[in-house]
Amino acid sequence: MASAGHTTTPHAFLSHIKQTAPAPVYLFLGEEEFFLDSCLAALKNATLDDKAEAFNYDLVFGEDTDAREILTLCETLPVFAARRLIAVKHIDKLRAPTLDAIQSYVGDPVTTTCLALIGTKLDGRSKATQTLKKSAAVIDCSPLSLRDIPTWIRQYASSIGLQVDEPAIALMANVCGRDLYTVKHEIDKLITYLVPQTHASLANVQALISGESTDSVFEICNAIGRHDPASALLTMRTVLNGGEPPLRLLALLTTQFRQLWKVQSLAQKLDGKRLSPDALAKAAGLSPFRVRSLLSQVSQFSTQDLQAAFARIAEADSRLKGYGGQSPVTVLEALVMALCLGTRVPRTV
Repeated sequence: MASAGHTTTPHAFLSHIKQTAPAPVYLFLGEEEFFLDSCLAALKNATLDDKAEAFNYDLVFGEDTDAREILTLCETLPVFAARRLIAVKHIDKLRAPTLDAIQSYVGDPVTTTCLALIGTKLDGRSKATQTLKKSAAVIDCSPLSLRDIPTWIRQYASSIGLQVDEPAIALMANVCGRDLYTVKHEIDKLITYLVPQTHASLANVQALISGESTDSVFEICNAIGRHDPASALLTMRTVLNGGEPPLRLLALLTTQFRQLWKVQSLAQKLDGKRLSPDALAKAAGLSPFRVRSLLSQVSQFSTQDLQAAFARIAEADSRLKGYGGQSPVTVLEALVMALCLGTRVPRTV
């Protein structure tokens, strides 16, 4: 159970959050995006009622906010609900005065607000960080080690009703690396491929782990980087005509952009020092071959391009799942056009 001043794992947090009242302040720290996103999603489900979420949930980013906005959101009373949820992502990018103000707030938080502070790391030597770790429930979202990936694959596959042979697990762990979004995507792709079967062999994994669709998504992203909608649309239609489900194609695009962002952000932290592909692969939790492929593409996109891409992909995902009234092909075509031209995904009239 997560409580103030104690550090727990994402697994323990996810196991207990449905059974206990949310703490007033959470600190989610680590570089594993899958853990950060999963914990925030679970906290939202435990804290908010779907009908009142629009009134009681606010998400802000450290580079774009300040103490006044965060404290105002925290002090706002909930609407038709017991509490509000305020999520602050990229807290490592908060300015020092803002972090100091949050340090004061967590000593006496508003009882009707749950504040989730989310980031990769904080300076453990600072007084603000030490106070946050003493006053908040801390969830360690560090990446898993390579030796722990097979266990995670086994557990996740079991949770969705899939049994995977040990040689197949070993291959998947070796190819996918430590990035859990990549691993999850491959398992989700595998169970879709196997339906109605629920048992995956080594041969099944070998058939899916690096297929034509993955190569085609790389070509789509290349065309997007060149602002070449004609080529991107042609490749996308070829993939769909070949039988690739639209949601799975969107998942592949999401994985590609997420890994591009990860490699780009790691490269930016090097302060001009260049890592070898092998060293960068180790830091990113990806295979060296995969990192070399991403490095050939990452220069085509700015950080702002990638941030905008995630927003457009999320909107397309919502529409594909039935909230837009458009055909899947139309949704994906609109997404690719928006990514190529740097515009917002057109809304349904």
